[in-house]
Amino acid sequence: MVEAGVGSGALSIWLLRAIGESGRLTSFERREEFADVARDNVASFFGYDPTSWDVVVGDLVEQLPGTIERETADRVVLDMLAPWECVDAVADALTPGGVLLCYIATVTQLSRVAEAIRGTGRFTDPSSTETMIRGWHVEGLAVRPDHRMIGHTGFLLTARRLADGAVLPELKRRPS
Repeated sequence: MVEAGVGSGALSIWLLRAIGESGRLTSFERREEFADVARDNVASFFGYDPTSWDVVVGDLVEQLPGTIERETADRVVLDMLAPWECVDAVADALTPGGVLLCYIATVTQLSRVAEAIRGTGRFTDPSSTETMIRGWHVEGLAVRPDHRMIGHTGFLLTARRLADGAVLPELKRRPS
């Protein structure tokens, strides 16, 4: 599994827990100070430095080909400002059927990364969801949504890597 945009290491902790001892996580971070914070937070959470985790400091596009063998990554998680810049490198690293997941903060970023994924011809049509948080008031029979709501927290976009030579069937659309 590959992660880019390590930040504080919170997602790295979650991914390490998900893959367990038999999995492997390689995280890429452009900024050394963020990588140091993430390493400290992960070690603090687990009480040790996980041997199943590598942190690579540098640009994903430059570092990924020399770090991960072509078509061997089963999952790539991009939590970064411009994931569309990494789509070609990620496509090379992902195994056919592997999943690309991007966390995106704005609608314009969502559109840009979706079009970059489509433009490669190497992925299934991207699927996007908006993450919403809606609290509820629950007190006896007074059960209703909270009066105030955080209406938007971000977008998740996923796509699967196609095998080389595979072509997606044309999407049939109803006439308007």
